[in-house]
Amino acid sequence: MHLSGNQIRDKYIAYFRDKRGHLHLPSSSLIPDNPTLLLTSAGMVQFVPIFLGQANPTQPPRAVTAQKCARAGGKDSDIENVGRTARHHSFFEMMGNFSFGDYFKAEIIPWAWEFVTIDLGFNPKNLSVTIFGGDEQLPPDNEAFEIWHKKVGLPAERIIRMPKKDNFWGPPGPTGPCGPCSEIYYDRGPKYACSDDPTKCGIGKCECDRYLEFWNLVFMELFKNENGVYKPLAAKNIDTGLGLDRVALISQDKQNTFETDLLFPILQQVSKLSGVPYSGKKSDISNNKDLTDNTDVYLKIITDHARCITFLIADGIRMSNIGRGYVLRFITRRAARFGRLLGLKESFLYKLVPAVVSVYGGHYKEVAINQDLIQEVIKEEEERFARTIEKGINILDELIANSLKQLEGQAVFNLYSTYGFPPELTREIAEEHGKTIDIAAFEKAKEEHGEVSSVNKFNVNIVSDDYLTELNNRSGGTKFVGYDKLESDVEVLGVTSKGKVAEEIGENEEAEVILDTTPFYAESGGQLGDIGILESKEARLRVLDTKKHNQLHIHKVRIESGTLKSGQKLRAVVDNVRRQATVLHHSTAHVFHAAIRDLFGKTVMQAGSQVGPDTMRFDFTLDKQPTAADLQRIEIMMSEWIRSNLKVETNVMSLEEAKKTGAVAMFGEKYGDIVRVVRMGDFSLEFCGGTHVSNVGQIGPIKIISEGSIASGTRRIEAVAGPVAWQYILQQLSYLSNASNSLRSRPADLAAQIEKLKEQLKEKERLAQSLQEQLAMTKIPQLLSQAKPIGEYSVICSNLGTAPAEDLKSLAQELVKHESKSVVVLASAPSSDKVAIACAVDPVLVKDGINAGAIVKTMATVVGGSGGGRPDFAQAGGQIS
Repeated sequence: MHLSGNQIRDKYIAYFRDKRGHLHLPSSSLIPDNPTLLLTSAGMVQFVPIFLGQANPTQPPRAVTAQKCARAGGKDSDIENVGRTARHHSFFEMMGNFSFGDYFKAEIIPWAWEFVTIDLGFNPKNLSVTIFGGDEQLPPDNEAFEIWHKKVGLPAERIIRMPKKDNFWGPPGPTGPCGPCSEIYYDRGPKYACSDDPTKCGIGKCECDRYLEFWNLVFMELFKNENGVYKPLAAKNIDTGLGLDRVALISQDKQNTFETDLLFPILQQVSKLSGVPYSGKKSDISNNKDLTDNTDVYLKIITDHARCITFLIADGIRMSNIGRGYVLRFITRRAARFGRLLGLKESFLYKLVPAVVSVYGGHYKEVAINQDLIQEVIKEEEERFARTIEKGINILDELIANSLKQLEGQAVFNLYSTYGFPPELTREIAEEHGKTIDIAAFEKAKEEHGEVSSVNKFNVNIVSDDYLTELNNRSGGTKFVGYDKLESDVEVLGVTSKGKVAEEIGENEEAEVILDTTPFYAESGGQLGDIGILESKEARLRVLDTKKHNQLHIHKVRIESGTLKSGQKLRAVVDNVRRQATVLHHSTAHVFHAAIRDLFGKTVMQAGSQVGPDTMRFDFTLDKQPTAADLQRIEIMMSEWIRSNLKVETNVMSLEEAKKTGAVAMFGEKYGDIVRVVRMGDFSLEFCGGTHVSNVGQIGPIKIISEGSIASGTRRIEAVAGPVAWQYILQQLSYLSNASNSLRSRPADLAAQIEKLKEQLKEKERLAQSLQEQLAMTKIPQLLSQAKPIGEYSVICSNLGTAPAEDLKSLAQELVKHESKSVVVLASAPSSDKVAIACAVDPVLVKDGINAGAIVKTMATVVGGSGGGRPDFAQAGGQIS
């Protein structure tokens, strides 16, 4: 039976939804609701809280999904195999059916067999399965064997027992739910075999393309505790994953997944744009880095990456140098580089988006709706990389040619910071030439450059998830009353300190307190957590911060007097001044969000925020820099709304009802079944669980204090509101007055006066530079007299005292013009702790193999520095020890 990719997806969903009573849920975002995951890499990710007991099961307790997945960064990355094998991708769809304590092996195994053999029409004779074979801790999965053999009727010789590393899932951490699994394989025939010898080619014996695993059934029936002991779960779960690309490959009988209808239309467009035909020849280079003349591989890599970046951008990810944005930038630039190998010198990736949309836009509406935006984001990144790629490639080629086995880490970092070459891309290109990069030195250079991420010092996951999950389930979570009250009577549910559950905490110590009820807002949705006081006659605790873990509010406290213990009753009092200032800034974020969408269009999306008592910081997607006039229009728009004194309403409703209102939701944000929707007049309607003013007039003045780019296609605005804004405006007026008095100019004339002074300063600097160069050139006769003949060559070496590095460059290049067949090496100490080196080589000598870059590198090692350049001229720097 020949089925298209869309038909397979529809059949899978229909089988489990209509025939087996599953709840059909949409794919979750590629931005996972899990801080430990970079991207959604498996179908079960959205159900992790249910499997861990942190959330209630769906109703009914069985679900089916077609999940978007990406494995382009982190430990799950498949990117090095993309295009080199018949089945690896950076983006793929995982079809999954899930049971949350409902059905188990006796049901899913026969269902899987029925779906594969009847609905998909696969020949039963070509199917084999694997099961867990047992080890020293756990017995073999004989239950699965019996069902496959006796109930399904699969011959015993086609049920292969495998070790734990192959057929056992989890736990996701050191402890948690886990269990054996059973994988279904399809025999594609001898033409895809790696050997005619059945002892070498077969399931568990090789990784060739003959026996293709396409569906994994995970039987989550055990719990591994802290001691490494496996105990049966009270509620057994099912988690399966069927790869859509792989099933399409089998159903359509293609050589590789790139030839199926899910990818071939995109590949054809790459071929059309490049003028390079796809040969379809089988290539087995999975362990070979040499891609010379393997144009089919280039076409496949570009095809795969075009699909992946389209979906990443559709889900709200933007180019940047951190996290998910870095992954997006890396694969975009990697695809652009392979395009150049096919002769595509101009931007081309954005032209592939319509082909992706034509295949996927029917099921995944987000790629169709955002097609124009996706193309804009890709094109801008291509153009940005194109401005530096040629020079970067030339420098990289030179590095590879001049390196014995390993590229210097500092040089790799320079390629990254100056020319936009991700180190992974540099490493890949180096490996194609049989060389590596010094990754440790690269990381050191990156750290010295200041590219390190900040760490939140108050991490709520300070105790094991088991304790917090048990406390959450037992108590039902903390009841938050802080929308209406800033004070309340509370009871301590639990106390932790230094990563452990604590019985009692004494004076001057710090701890984390979980309360049954709280008026303290826990940090979420960009709003910072509340601070304040917890007190009774026996104790006084200062609340330093409030965070959230599932439904629990965790209060970080310092005990100022008395002691703290579980069961204690206290009076909770929120710092009202800080809360109100935070409220103003949170409401300001909604006003600003509405203003930028009104000015720049509805494709502008929120990309993050942080609101607190001192400021409002808001990140948003925009592929251009707002002008000063744009920012002024935004401020005017916000001020007009505020002066209108419009009412702010908060309504609590079901998620489905909220979606029907058209309220704006943030990409990647996880919402429960019941949500809060905040309406400000007729200009703003958003999902939000934060605290707000009752009418916009309470916000007072708003002043934008900064705007800039934080990543490609992502801008950051910072603004202040209310009393903080008044204080800022008065401070700026004071600065303006002082500057006017200092320059003896009216405020209105200040800008012109400053420009005039800048021009005068530039003119004086140009004159000083000219005089400096003239002075340097007077040394040429003296330096030429110092030339020493070495055979038919001349060598000039000199220490020029404190001469600046620019003088060394101009002198060295001028000297080789006056002295034929010469090598000039000049050095100086332009400051008390720095050394500068310059080397120029007559182009005639370059042909004889003399290289200025190699000379300065050798010299730089003596002074603990580094450098490089062209064969005819190079510079280096170092330290004076």
